Amino acid sequence: MKKNLLYLLCCALFFSCNSDEYSPNQTFNRRSANNANEKQIAKLHQKQAGNTIRIAFSGDTQRSYAESADFVDKVNLRNDIDFVILNGDISDFGLLAEFNGVFDIYSRLNVPFISVIGNHDLVANGRAVYEKMFGPLNFTFTYGSVKFVCHDTNGREYNFDKSTPNMNWLKNNLTIGNGVNNLVAISHVSPFGGDFDPALAQPYQTLFNQTPGLIASLHSHNHAKLETVYQSGNTGVPFIITNAIVKRAYTIIEITNGQINAQEINF
Repeated sequence: MKKNLLYLLCCALFFSCNSDEYSPNQTFNRRSANNANEKQIAKLHQKQAGNTIRIAFSGDTQRSYAESADFVDKVNLRNDIDFVILNGDISDFGLLAEFNGVFDIYSRLNVPFISVIGNHDLVANGRAVYEKMFGPLNFTFTYGSVKFVCHDTNGREYNFDKSTPNMNWLKNNLTIGNGVNNLVAISHVSPFGGDFDPALAQPYQTLFNQTPGLIASLHSHNHAKLETVYQSGNTGVPFIITNAIVKRAYTIIEITNGQINAQEINF
């Protein structure tokens, strides 16, 4: 009886002190962010875009909390960054605690940050966590005269069922006009790796190369030195594959007059 009472007392103390975490499978708690991308984009729209748009582009935080904190500190020391893109693999195992940990760190940024879904973010209950914390997996936003088309390309996580990337959604959203002169596509997995649905790799590249105003497609995932790939020679749309926070690297993306430049920064 005494052992049972002691056990119940310990449980009560534990859950009263840790009421935010009751299961590794939960998708939210009282400290979790909600609909963060929409809120961050609203903050971005309060800024005035200059002649050059400058983005600190990062992906693959994956439990690298110290590296993520150092990245935030480096960006906060600069005064030339318009916004940050956290380009997927926010988590490693799709757990709420991982998302919360990275979100808390990135929330210290002095500029807005917008987050895209990665393949690791889709394991376990990661998709539900991402959708509640950040919003839809496919979305767009405009800054200055540039439309950014953020989308899910993590085909392996859908068993290569030809649903991802959503080609119809891309065709409907890769459009210019109404003040939009240029497009930039953003997704985690590039069409050149084994995690992209092989049946859609060529249609995806063809669509991008035939889309008026599309100046680049930005990716992460490889955890390797910055690379730019063209479908054929040095023609067509550049597919820019960036390094990873876990490797203590991020990329500065500059857009000026429809031209894009990428520079890797190691820290």
